[in-house]
Amino acid sequence: MTLGPPPQVLDLEPAAATLLDLLVELGHLDDRMLQLVNDRLLDLDAGADPMAARAVTLADVKRVAAGVIVDHLVETDLEYQRAVEREWPLLFY
Repeated sequence: MTLGPPPQVLDLEPAAATLLDLLVELGHLDDRMLQLVNDRLLDLDAGADPMAARAVTLADVKRVAAGVIVDHLVETDLEYQRAVEREWPLLFY
């Protein structure tokens, strides 16, 4: 049996983890979108020395999550789009 590389684990700052949890609880990130956010956050440090990897910041999570949400807005109904418009300044500024 051959073991592959160990799984990558994100080290998130507390505020970054809280924002991710909040976005899931508010319904802005479903499981598929959360996986995209996680994949993109992992890509931020791709190729970096695992021993020197930095913690994912709140700014990183805001930037990446906002991009994923915007990319998927066309798949949503008008009511959800209005909700995002109202909550956007509170979540991403």
